[in-house]
Amino acid sequence: MITMLADLIREKTSLDDGELSTVLSCFHTVEVPKNKLLLEKGVVADRIFFINKGCLRLYYSNDNNVATRFMAFEHTFLTSIVSFISREPSSEYIQAVEASELLVISHHDFFRLRKTIPAWDKMYIYILEYGLTVITSKLNSLLTQNATERYRNLLENNPELIQRLSNANLAAYLNISPETLSRLKSHM
Repeated sequence: MITMLADLIREKTSLDDGELSTVLSCFHTVEVPKNKLLLEKGVVADRIFFINKGCLRLYYSNDNNVATRFMAFEHTFLTSIVSFISREPSSEYIQAVEASELLVISHHDFFRLRKTIPAWDKMYIYILEYGLTVITSKLNSLLTQNATERYRNLLENNPELIQRLSNANLAAYLNISPETLSRLKSHM
């Protein structure tokens, strides 16, 4: 299970074998069932998850609304990044959408590696840049596309989301009602 993570770290950093071994020793394996909450609103995010198998969602929820900010699949890192960095309570939830196999590193270990292995900063920058790109893309689609355009874009660029997610999760990801999603699916 650690092989995919090791390959990604090798691709994104210049760690030598000893440094890579040190980094990998900071990750531990966690298997979580479908629907398991990994982070709740109001709790400080103290872990980053690398998804080896499965799917996690990062979402907001209040009394009347659930809005999914990101769906993370295999070979992706996920945390509530603002909470992880600022050490302030999260405004988001993280939930396993599928039974998932994760590699997890604590905030303490992640930032200890930044101090002791300078090349680890390249991984930190990669995670930040990936997160910024995802957030910007999602915001752009919400501000510039209607529901039909967002669904069509998903069909063209991420059809696995449509195959793997429930209608409720897909609707929350697209920021539309389940009824609107059903109408869109019936017309395409």
